[in-house]
Amino acid sequence: MTTGASDKLHIPEGLNYECTGCGKCCGGWSVPLTEEDYFRISDIDWAGKFPEKFFGKSLFREMKDYESANSPYTHAIKEGADGHCPFLVNNLCFIHSTFESKTKPSICQLFPYSFNKTPSGTYATISFYSMAAVNNSGRALVEQRDYLESKLAEFKSMYPDHEPNWSQIQLSTGIPMTWEQYLGHEEKLLSYIKDRSISMDQRFVNGANYLKAAVSEARGTGVAPVVAKLEGAGALKGLDKQLLVALHKIYFPVQQLGRGESDFNFYRFLYQCCFGGLMGGIKIRVPGKSYGFEELERMPFPSNDDKEVEDLIFRYFFSRIFGKHYFGAGLGQLSLVTGFNHLAIVYGLVKLQSKAIAKMRGVEQVSYLDVAAAVRSLEKRLGETALDGMAAATFETLMTSNQRVARVLAHT
Repeated sequence: MTTGASDKLHIPEGLNYECTGCGKCCGGWSVPLTEEDYFRISDIDWAGKFPEKFFGKSLFREMKDYESANSPYTHAIKEGADGHCPFLVNNLCFIHSTFESKTKPSICQLFPYSFNKTPSGTYATISFYSMAAVNNSGRALVEQRDYLESKLAEFKSMYPDHEPNWSQIQLSTGIPMTWEQYLGHEEKLLSYIKDRSISMDQRFVNGANYLKAAVSEARGTGVAPVVAKLEGAGALKGLDKQLLVALHKIYFPVQQLGRGESDFNFYRFLYQCCFGGLMGGIKIRVPGKSYGFEELERMPFPSNDDKEVEDLIFRYFFSRIFGKHYFGAGLGQLSLVTGFNHLAIVYGLVKLQSKAIAKMRGVEQVSYLDVAAAVRSLEKRLGETALDGMAAATFETLMTSNQRVARVLAHT
């Protein structure tokens, strides 16, 4: 790969972004700070700037060892009583409005932009935790190249050691592939995802079938793989449900997750499979409620005729694939097959969560806002979740099947 190619900034078409000032991005987490961030911001007399809000308030905390592990962060801004950053005033950042953008925490200066360095260049995407990204508000990213180039330069200066390892990528376990081979597979997968004449369920199944055939060809078995179909897909098996419940717990948590609870854990999954269905059955749980799979399946999910929902779902999963945030160095060094099938299963979870949110509202019809809430929660947790070696191996075992993808999507 030439130096010119590796320096290229790739910007996705069809994605727009400009901040709408809603303030919703500034809640739901304790903003992490590098040591430089901490000293820069904590040295300011905030009580003197806004005594009614900041006098006597403790605004910062040291991060716990497990929080800061493998990250550049040492401290965090404490969440306010309302769950938002205390520096959010009238839906605007008080740090930014009082000083300038460069005074803000590093992570806030970059948000919602994401940059993923690969052998063929850096791929820019945006976080769908931002409501402006969810709603596709503002100018097209492709019209903001100069600004994105400046943000990439900031990213490189903040994280000079950021060097994702793409040298060990695999099509499936035991089948290595070159980066050029990956790009060929990605082009095909994106062509399926972009076929907006069919349902997203069918698009994912088509992609899973394509990868199944690619694996069969690479292994030289000479046996045509079984083609998965949505129509006539068997009922969800017990292991399908257990996998969905385990992933739902970490991607859509009912309450704040404690240490060790935010990542997929093989032993916790094994315990759940053995004992999780004994008390109350295998159910999807949301605050104050739980719903069985059969109950949620009976509730319809918006079809392609709902252009707002279809567009949001399309943009979200297109962005994950374009940005390479689903396999290899983008997610736990997963193989391409497992990474893609994980995305397909995650789509099934988005459908389940959207339906559960609608039911919590007392209605039997999923709205755009239900789907938006599910996507934002998922995006936040995918950005926080890590896969250790055992978890990645479990994913590789459970998510290689195109038949499982079809069952999950047909019955969610």
